[in-house]
Amino acid sequence: MSGSIRSAVVPVSFTGSGGQCIFSAGMEEDSDMGKRQNLDGPVEIGQKTYWIGSAAKELLKRNVYLRVFNDNGKTINVLIDPGPPADFETVSKKASQIIGTLADVHFAYANHQDPDVIGNAPQLLRLNPKLLFLMTEDTWRLAQYYGIPKANCMTVERFADLKTVLATGHTLHFIPSPFCHFRGACMRYDPETRILLSGDLFGGIASSELMANGANWAGIRAFHELYMPSNEALRHAVKRIRKIDPPPLMIAPQHGGILSGVLVEQFLQKMSELMVGLDIISSLNEKVPLLIAAINDILKAAREMLGENAVQRVLRFFQPDGSYPAIFVLARNGMVSDIKAEPFAAIESLAKLLFKGFSDAQKRVLQLKILEIFVERNLPPVESAIDWEERIKSELLDGVSPAKKLPSQN
Repeated sequence: MSGSIRSAVVPVSFTGSGGQCIFSAGMEEDSDMGKRQNLDGPVEIGQKTYWIGSAAKELLKRNVYLRVFNDNGKTINVLIDPGPPADFETVSKKASQIIGTLADVHFAYANHQDPDVIGNAPQLLRLNPKLLFLMTEDTWRLAQYYGIPKANCMTVERFADLKTVLATGHTLHFIPSPFCHFRGACMRYDPETRILLSGDLFGGIASSELMANGANWAGIRAFHELYMPSNEALRHAVKRIRKIDPPPLMIAPQHGGILSGVLVEQFLQKMSELMVGLDIISSLNEKVPLLIAAINDILKAAREMLGENAVQRVLRFFQPDGSYPAIFVLARNGMVSDIKAEPFAAIESLAKLLFKGFSDAQKRVLQLKILEIFVERNLPPVESAIDWEERIKSELLDGVSPAKKLPSQN
């Protein structure tokens, strides 16, 4: 790699036994946010492993990765989750700073067949008709409709123990993650860098930085609650990850921030406990109409206190941006008609945003109103809005009938 290329790449290095990631170059100073990373060029997240995705301001960002293997006098370039056509120019520009052009890519790996993962397949094949795609058999059955000839696809099931050795001597290890979220989803592990390319698993929304921190869990949770089918599927995938030897130091998903250091274990544990998809639908099915009614009552109270324009500004935050669906489905009359995320988490997010426009006095009034709404419907409260100890002492209890006991926190 030439000096000019090195200057264009933002390296990330590990220090300490915990593998803490430190950005050593390419930082920009922002007066409001502190130091922010420059994502205009490729970012080296591990040895010859580069993030070359889009830094577009979207709720659901796409991460594309490039791994360059060099040894035995050979070079092999592997593109991971090549991305959609909307990102092709960006991916091409960043890759050119490392390997020349995308025509120099030898293998393209796809976790699954979604357009945001492998939509660039036709353009990649035009650049290099000999390009070989790696994916599972289940993924191939659908990915072939992007125009990928069978001769250009190698399914990972053909490899003994789901491992293969490249001509450079490096090993590719494939880790199936069925139903996370597709039946044929499969992660790729690099034993040399100890980076796990996880696809949609551990993906998240609303990630402002490339490297994740503890605050990223909220966006990861929201993404999985909507797109993953069940906790059983997640636990199955986590068990497979825990069996990897040596264990990964970094998890690089296709969406959101990259996990490193202590976050790897912390988020593995959180993921194994997360209720998603059918878990949420099954457990809250009977309560959803009550929760929707509660949301509309909260919005009504907020409109009376803040005005229609202020409430509409808050609701615009929940509107889809083309990359991710709306959390709340709004009818023409401005009322919520459905919830597409875990209901209590969605209400908690709404309450937090509403409180930002309130004075302390107004916030207390709305807190009490939310309590009243939830008590009347025998629903557990929104923790961000209500402090249980303070609430028990509040004047609202004086107006609650003894027959209307507070719901359990559990």
